[in-house]
Amino acid sequence: MLYCSNYSCQAPNSERSKFCQKCRTPLTKRYLWAIGPGAESCRTDELVANRYLVKGGRVLLDTKPGLLPGISTEQIPDNLLPYLRLSPYALHLPQVYDWVRLESAGGPEKLALLERSPLYLPNTPSDADPPASDPQLFPSLTDLWPRSSALRQLNWLWQIAHLWQPFATEQVVSSLLMPDLLRVEGPLVRLMELQLDASGIEPTLADLGSLWQQWLPSAHAKVSPHLDALCQDMIRGQLHASEQVIERLDEALWTVAQASSRQVSLATRTDQGPSRQRNEDACYPPSGTVQTLALTPTVTPLLIVCDGIGGHQGGDVASNLAIAAVQQHLQSSDLSRLSPLALMQELEAAACAANDLISQRNDEEHRQDRQRMGTTLVMALVRGHELYLAHVGDSRAYWITPWNCHQITQDDDVASREVRMGYSFYREALQHASSGSLVQALGMSSSSLLHANVQRFVLDDDSLFLLCSDGLSDNDRVEQYWDLELLPVLGGRANLEIVTQRLIDLANSQNGHDNVTVGIVHVQLPSLSPTKLAPTQLPGVEVAPAPTAIASTAVVSPVSSPSAQAAQASKPSPNLSPQPSEPALPKTQVVSPVAAKPRPLPLLLTLLALLGAGALGYWLMRDRLASLTGFPPAPTLSPPAEEDPAIALQPGAFLLIGRAAEGAPGETSGLVLLPSSSTVEGSPTASPSPAPPATAGLAIAPGSVLMVLERRPLDDPTWLKLKVCSTEQAVAPTPAASPTSSPAAPPIAPDNGSASSANPTLPASPIGSPIREVPAPPAADTPDAPLPPGRSAIAPPGAEGWVALNDLRPLMMPNPTPTDAQRGVCVSSAPTPDLPAPPSSPPPVVPPAEPTTPPSDPPASPPVG
Repeated sequence: MLYCSNYSCQAPNSERSKFCQKCRTPLTKRYLWAIGPGAESCRTDELVANRYLVKGGRVLLDTKPGLLPGISTEQIPDNLLPYLRLSPYALHLPQVYDWVRLESAGGPEKLALLERSPLYLPNTPSDADPPASDPQLFPSLTDLWPRSSALRQLNWLWQIAHLWQPFATEQVVSSLLMPDLLRVEGPLVRLMELQLDASGIEPTLADLGSLWQQWLPSAHAKVSPHLDALCQDMIRGQLHASEQVIERLDEALWTVAQASSRQVSLATRTDQGPSRQRNEDACYPPSGTVQTLALTPTVTPLLIVCDGIGGHQGGDVASNLAIAAVQQHLQSSDLSRLSPLALMQELEAAACAANDLISQRNDEEHRQDRQRMGTTLVMALVRGHELYLAHVGDSRAYWITPWNCHQITQDDDVASREVRMGYSFYREALQHASSGSLVQALGMSSSSLLHANVQRFVLDDDSLFLLCSDGLSDNDRVEQYWDLELLPVLGGRANLEIVTQRLIDLANSQNGHDNVTVGIVHVQLPSLSPTKLAPTQLPGVEVAPAPTAIASTAVVSPVSSPSAQAAQASKPSPNLSPQPSEPALPKTQVVSPVAAKPRPLPLLLTLLALLGAGALGYWLMRDRLASLTGFPPAPTLSPPAEEDPAIALQPGAFLLIGRAAEGAPGETSGLVLLPSSSTVEGSPTASPSPAPPATAGLAIAPGSVLMVLERRPLDDPTWLKLKVCSTEQAVAPTPAASPTSSPAAPPIAPDNGSASSANPTLPASPIGSPIREVPAPPAADTPDAPLPPGRSAIAPPGAEGWVALNDLRPLMMPNPTPTDAQRGVCVSSAPTPDLPAPPSSPPPVVPPAEPTTPPSDPPASPPVG
């Protein structure tokens, strides 16, 4: 049994289902890897801590992913501290999810459960599939080594070399010397778990060279000379630091990668969102761009996403200034001649240049404390066989592989800082009031205090990266929908222009609280296309062959249903590795003259004319033929109708009103609450944009959260009795008075409407300005102010009235998961759903990526780090 992660649903579902059978939310299937003395004693189908189902061996399934783990960090054991301090390397190693007592052990033994473990499901399950297979471990590096390309073999060694120094600092470097712990997910090296170094024994690079030397006999022919010389130098002690090993591997990678051509497709899109007054996000290339570039030594495609901070104080100005500064800085440098280390330093310098430009603008306009504007930044640059990534703030980057969606940036917020310092597990840190507060952003302080995070990745196969603002990433929307919306791009079954628009629509309908910006980087190696492996087919699904052309040149229609789209996004087996096609050596050949071919055009035209005449004759005579044969004509197939979201609007449901309808007066949504049921019974048939009714009513403001009190289906139309729970202005924080100076820079509060924000108010400080504050409503919208002609008073929280479903349908976003602040006056009146749950299940807790309830009295000072 798997419970829905939707806070307002939590219905039980079968593990085989992909979507909740009640609310259609994608089910979160979080498989965990158990470590500890009692891990091997877990029995299959045993329920640990009343929520973790043992699938077999050391794999467990969290059956209540919508509830926060009951983890406590009063005393973190020494063997778990390295997981916290190495959290910036989460792409390669798992993270602690929960720490539970194993009751069957009969003692004080506790079990650590790791998320992001190297586990995968053989197929992408859907509602129509048979029961899903149990999760499996990715294959070991040793098993796939002999069958891998030269570039991939060097890439694996390069990743291990990068992990050596941080692992040695945390005294877990022996983990890199155990082949059974080294698993591979396509191009990625991932560890099952960490192994503490033995006391008094410090592994050296000579030990690593001895391990690599065991792989030398089965190394690729292009790798053997480089690997042999490298291992010899490591064993002899001629290389004393991992940086020297990385430099040698970079030289080998550069030599091998020159034989492969690459193409890069970029796509960007940004949108204001349904509940914001302006768009403070920005992107480069400009929104709506879709382009494909052939990589050359002088072509270095760049993509940037920025999320402005400062609300009406200039968040949109800051984001555009940052893009202009970064672009100008990088264009003034010859990036093709820089070493990898120099290029990373150049990207960090570009971020500092943007920070200085915004700070200078703040100083020139005498902006202090909360008035200062700023922005987050995430950018990707492709050069040759490498992708460079830099970020500041909480805008994210994801790496999409055929089996997983990996977040490859760590948010610059309080929660992540607590984990890096070893103070708290991540899931526990998310429960703190200020967990989403930013600790740095561009424009908030001097560049001497700014630390831009810069990473480098080797691309040995087709690769897909998503860059986005928190308007999309909040509430785990990327993790929920990546296989439906992004995975088809890797298979060549989706067009980037359509995908970016679908991601924008997804963010607006499933989140809707913020601006949203997405950028996609798709790197393709055409030389690998002819030998790509066919995907593992799902039962009853016919998978089209992989296209030979570049994916961005094919335009496909959106999939009509989630199940159909999931079927298209089937996953290849990770136990096989694609081999690049080796170019054959040119040989001198004698070419015979080609005989002239007969022209088939006249024959084809004749055949087409005959077929057309036959088809026309059948169409005209089909009714006559049916009457003679007794068989009716075949019906015309129509595409399946999409489920109407209005069906879920039953009493007790919540919905959010989006932007104003076309032609709506002023700042209202165009919807009016009719005051009584008598008005409902006498109302004419509703139209999409009705005129204001004769009976006085209250206008519904955009961004209002409503609750359905009653649904009255009449002959035409259906009417809903609604209650205004809160308005956008009602839940906006009131800025506190700012002091003239502050000795330290506390965290920056997250976005006012962000679902990841646990505490929307901030202490007054130089960089403590609230993110994207909502300006006060105009005076004409207040009940005491005179209303202009043709306008109705704005419906305040607590107002009730009737609205026709036909009028509501174009503007509503059904089934949101509002916070208590957004529920407002409806908290006490909201009906309590009857949720089937185990007898001793804990009370529902808001999941970490879902909106958390802000405290009624926010703290007056930032959390002490």
